[in-house]
Amino acid sequence: MKTFKYTGVDSDGLPQSGQLQAVSRQQAINILKSRNYIVTKLEEKTTTDVGEFLAKIKGVPKREIVVFSRQLGTMIGAGLPINQAMKILAGQTTNAYFAGVITDMIQQIDGGTSFHEALAAHPKVFDRLYLSLIEAGEASGNLEVILSRLSETMEAEENFKGKVKGAMIYPVIIIVVMIAVLLVMFIFVIPQMAGMYEDMGAELPIVTKLMIQFSDLLVKTWYLMLLGIVAFIVGLKKLMKRPAVAKAWAKLMLKMPVFGSLIAQVQLTSFTRTLSMLVKSGIPLLNALDISKETLGNMIFRSAAEEAAVQVEKGKPLADAFKMHKEFPPLLSEMLAVGEQTGKVDEVLLKISKYYESEASRKTENLASAIEPIVMVLLGVMVGFLVVALILPIYSLTSQF
Repeated sequence: MKTFKYTGVDSDGLPQSGQLQAVSRQQAINILKSRNYIVTKLEEKTTTDVGEFLAKIKGVPKREIVVFSRQLGTMIGAGLPINQAMKILAGQTTNAYFAGVITDMIQQIDGGTSFHEALAAHPKVFDRLYLSLIEAGEASGNLEVILSRLSETMEAEENFKGKVKGAMIYPVIIIVVMIAVLLVMFIFVIPQMAGMYEDMGAELPIVTKLMIQFSDLLVKTWYLMLLGIVAFIVGLKKLMKRPAVAKAWAKLMLKMPVFGSLIAQVQLTSFTRTLSMLVKSGIPLLNALDISKETLGNMIFRSAAEEAAVQVEKGKPLADAFKMHKEFPPLLSEMLAVGEQTGKVDEVLLKISKYYESEASRKTENLASAIEPIVMVLLGVMVGFLVVALILPIYSLTSQF
């Protein structure tokens, strides 16, 4: 999208000016013509405001989209035209990039584009799930209901992810502090102590010698180590793009003690919640499965969901399709069988997602509580080992007198 500045007059002869976003100059002219403007000047905006640039890099947080969806649904339900409601929301948001995105959508809608087509012009902001549901809402005339449902589901998903991440923050902070303490010791403290030992002519234990040698290596070649770490991360990211490697890594993650079952529960929570919302909104089951699988970050689960969709396409019930894959627990297929018999698949899927959410939340809290003392003990042991290794030569010297 390009930004164009324009000046001109409207059909009443009143002067008009401002800026709009369009793919090309010709599209910008067409948009202005649709407003019955006579354009006197149109130029592409080449400089970008610093605030807009930073906002674009940051992107649009999910919370912003949740608020946008909820408020837009409320205003549409109250009878406000969609373009007018979006103008209000564009003025309310503090995210400069998102405000620009909303303004562009308003211009497209004013030009005759449907809402879901305007959303599709911004795939970095609105994902496939969002677009599919909005399209279904427009087709059924229940756009305000779909927007409300979307905001509720997205908020529940964000809250769940926040709980999982929040529970692990403290152990991560402790680990970062531990690494920082070790770096300070090896870069600043140990070199000073090494110089003092050399002046004193002390006989150093093997452990102290190894520590001093590593400290010397770290001080002299830190930039090479840093480059090595960066190269390793970049190489790992490229390697993970290969399907075979990604699948092997996903399998390894699921086999990890404790963490494996937690990862599985997180994946199942997102997948079943999304599938429930899509089915409830009237999206065909095959399309719903195709969209829902995109919430699965683990390649093993994604492959299983894809294969299950193939079985459904061949005529198998959804419960039987999931039952064929060990990645999906028996509880899922058994409850789905009940849902299919009673015609309440969406409700059953929602209950399953809530069950796995509560299980994952409980396991995360227990895991965090168990990790905290272990990490603290490790921190104490490592720092204590360093201190002993550094003080031992001084003790040996003083004992000689």
